[in-house]
Amino acid sequence: MKQSKWIVLGLLVMLLSASVALAAETYVRKVDNFIFLVDTSGSMGGTYMYSQNAKIADAVNILEGINKAIPELGYLGGLSTVAPAQSIADVAGYERGTYGAAIAKIPVKLGNRSTPIGDGLNALEPALRTLVGRTAVILVSDGQENESTAPVKVAKELADKYGVCFHVIGFADPINGGQKTLDGIAAINPACTVAVTGQQMQDQAALEKFVRDVFYDVTGAEVDGDDDQDGVLNSKDKCPDTPRDLAVDADGCPIPVKMKLKVNFDFDKADVKPMYHQELADFAEFAKQYPGVDIEISGHTDGKGTPAYNMKLSQRRANSVREYLIQKFGMKAARLSAVGYGLTQPVADNNTDEGRAENRRIEAVLKGVYQKR
Repeated sequence: MKQSKWIVLGLLVMLLSASVALAAETYVRKVDNFIFLVDTSGSMGGTYMYSQNAKIADAVNILEGINKAIPELGYLGGLSTVAPAQSIADVAGYERGTYGAAIAKIPVKLGNRSTPIGDGLNALEPALRTLVGRTAVILVSDGQENESTAPVKVAKELADKYGVCFHVIGFADPINGGQKTLDGIAAINPACTVAVTGQQMQDQAALEKFVRDVFYDVTGAEVDGDDDQDGVLNSKDKCPDTPRDLAVDADGCPIPVKMKLKVNFDFDKADVKPMYHQELADFAEFAKQYPGVDIEISGHTDGKGTPAYNMKLSQRRANSVREYLIQKFGMKAARLSAVGYGLTQPVADNNTDEGRAENRRIEAVLKGVYQKR
């Protein structure tokens, strides 16, 4: 009986300590209002070279992740699109479930729509005119403006007139362009702007950091420094002293620039099919931006089969892609390595067909090149 009493007392002490710790930490809004402006033009239906998914599909997934991470602090929130320039959810009190339902209405079958980003920005003005306090507009786009007024000019006018801070989640790539437009919008007020790429936002830690940087501060938390200011506390940071311009993972370590190459193989085969020639041609063109940088071609398998068998199979496939890049596109052999990782680095659930398909992949990792914040 006495032992039970001490156990209960211990549990009460633990609960009280946890309550005190939680009470000491307070979330404070950085903004009062926000509007996500999502580019639904035809180019967003194209493949994003860093994931091999449609850009709009990645964008919707990212928005769903952001919605789960935003604390409900009394924001007013809205959701609009470009092409056509329309409101999916008018600006109203933010509630996670309602906003999630609005995100689900974003069209993902886009067809050949033009890209009037400037018109989409202009269409926000009636809503901006009614808002009081600090307002964030988060543009989700590949920046491929091909119609309407200059988007950077429009964004600058809205920022000056209504005190809007623009943030950017960019899906531009070096082959199809668009980065100049996104950079121009991000440069309007760099002191408040957070600009990230769709590739960076695939990392959960980077996504959560974006939400905190844009939406809220934490005050009164227990003291635990962040000396390199990467968003990961010292007690959890496995890579202290990371340069401040680099994006980091949940452990505080720089995230290497990595591309998924959409090259599939027949069962137990490792030869590269002609149908993947353009995929590898695009990568070879991309790699020209990094002359002299060593690149690892890594092979990965799903969880079926023995570890030893999968290790050998993934190595053969990585070797094949490496040789193809050398023979077909003249890439220097000395800068290309091939490494098979077998089933040791899954990125999805091996218990489902979809997850196993994700795990069967070829990736290109640029050595010593890391994602920027």
